[in-house]
Amino acid sequence: MTTEKGARPVVTVIMPAFNSAQTLRESAQSVLDQSVDSLELIVIDDRSSDGTAAIAAELASSDSRVRLVRRSERGGPAAARNDGIAAARGRYLAFCDADDLWLPTKLERQLDVAAATGAALLYSSYHRVDADFAGSVAGFRSEGRVVEAPTRLTHAQLLRANVVGCLTAVVDTRQTGPVQMPDLPGAEDWALWLRILREGGLAVGITEPLALYRAASPGSHSAQRQRAVRAVWQVLRTEERLSVPSALLHLVTDIVAALRKSRI
Repeated sequence: MTTEKGARPVVTVIMPAFNSAQTLRESAQSVLDQSVDSLELIVIDDRSSDGTAAIAAELASSDSRVRLVRRSERGGPAAARNDGIAAARGRYLAFCDADDLWLPTKLERQLDVAAATGAALLYSSYHRVDADFAGSVAGFRSEGRVVEAPTRLTHAQLLRANVVGCLTAVVDTRQTGPVQMPDLPGAEDWALWLRILREGGLAVGITEPLALYRAASPGSHSAQRQRAVRAVWQVLRTEERLSVPSALLHLVTDIVAALRKSRI
């Protein structure tokens, strides 16, 4: 499945990047090395102060499948991803942060499942690795640190906790129509997945881990738990319109699930 010059890709991969010079090249290469070649990779530089933009520009000059979008001001993950979504040409949207890695057959496996099921949202299990992980995808050997994904997911189940790792998610825009992530740092992806399921979309998972999630370093966006909790509360109250008692119950289940995941 190859993209001819000028043809629309099947998949657009959205990669927000902020001061990601140490990991961007390897993360991008794991996308470009997919067994599905009909893809484009959009790297969104969120006003980095290191060499992120230069590396992304170099990747774009050496591979026509890579495009660089440079933000004029810092916007955070949701804004960066939404810029990528706005520029996307593919039917399917996939998400990979600039410090995460994909195994080579990730997209192929998910596109096969999409064709078989008509799912609007696809996801998979994934491996957790340390923030200073310096290995490669090619030589990776599992240490048993796997965040497992269910094969089917209802809106009610997803409301209890976000079990869809953003680095594994694939959205079929033919099923969903145009999408955006709400600007809720720490829960923007969860809010989108909930919206897709709330509107009747089918969510299908693959139990085999297909990606590597690099655990957050101290001080990183993902490590800011208090802001994430506030974002979860906002999703429950403003996006899902739950009552205060129901929102409190779901907030507790989400926090417990997040703590369990962080210990893997």
